[in-house]
Formats: sequence, structure tokens, C-alpha cells
Amino acid sequence: MKNTIIKDAAILFVITLIAGVALGAVHAITLEPINQAQIAATNATYAEVYPEAVSFENTDELTAAVEAANADIEGWGLGNKSGKLSINDAMIAKDASGSEVGYMIISTSGEGYGGDIKMTVGVSNDGKVTGIGFLTINETVGLGLKAKDASFRDQFVGKDATGSIEMIKSGTATDKQFNAISGASFTSGAVEKATNAALYFVNNYVK
Repeated sequence: MKNTIIKDAAILFVITLIAGVALGAVHAITLEPINQAQIAATNATYAEVYPEAVSFENTDELTAAVEAANADIEGWGLGNKSGKLSINDAMIAKDASGSEVGYMIISTSGEGYGGDIKMTVGVSNDGKVTGIGFLTINETVGLGLKAKDASFRDQFVGKDATGSIEMIKSGTATDKQFNAISGASFTSGAVEKATNAALYFVNNYVK
């Protein structure tokens, strides 16, 4: 009886070991394609947000500015709940000739209905929003997820980036306003905060 138990345990151990090795191999094989797909999706978002730019460059100065901004962010007066708003990254946007045409800012608001909303916001050197995009968004299909629709995103293009942009629920939006998504106030509010965090960063930590 004892020998049978030992034998069964040994067989189970070998099976578990083989299964573990197999799963590890599958993970290693699929990890690179997954990473490449994520990179491609991110680059596609950048291209949509800043069509004029062909490359985006990190600098030590911008990295330091991001750190300083996140240390000060609770005092910005953007309706931020503690720990729910952040600047993730900042890059210089360059055109095909290598000239600096503006900035690409990545910001996150944790106040979406489905959790964190991680956005990209393009800001040109002449103080205009070039567009917005989403890197992480888990909102409700048919409601908050409409934020990804071009009809919502496109209204930000050309908006005045020298101050904050206000969300309105109805009416004709001005150069400093955008129309909220009907029935998705949490999502719209999170987009407002993340966008304004990016604009505040450019206006106060870069220029």
C-alpha cells in the first residue's frame, strides 16, 4: 500500500512537472507576439492622436517634469480624488523633418465607471489639442465605451489647450468645451480629468 502511494505521488509529480514546463514554453512562445501586438496598438493610437508627428522622443527633462507633476498633482484643483489622477509619460512629438511640433502626454484617471482610463493627449506647439486616444479603457459597451468612437474623440481636435476643457451635457460646445457621452457621466468625467491633467502638465511643467 505504501509503495502504491509513493508510486502514485511520483507519477502525479512527473505529470505536474511536464504540464508546468509545457505551459512555460507556451507562455514564452506567445509572450513576444503579444508584446508586439501591444506595441503596434500603442503606435496606432499615437498616429491617430498626433497625425502630423512621425516619432515621439523621451528626454531626461520630461521624465523629471513627470515626476515633479505627480508630486504636485493633488494641488492642481482638477476635481481629483487622492491617488486617482496621474501623468504616466511625456514625449516630444517630431514631424518627418525631425522638427519638434508638440507633445504627446499619457495620463490616467481612476474615476471611470469600469476603473482606470489611460489616455494619450496630443498638444501642438501653437496650443491646440491634436487629438485624444485610449490605451486602457474598460467601460460599458454601448455607453462609456463610446469614448473610443471617432465621433466622440474627434470633437477634441483643435480645442484650445492653453487652459482646461470643460465637459457639458448638452448644447454647442465652445473651443474650451466638449460634449459628454449620454448616459456615461463617469466615463466623460474621467476623460475630462485625464485630458485636463495632460493640458495642465504641458502648460505648467513643460512650456
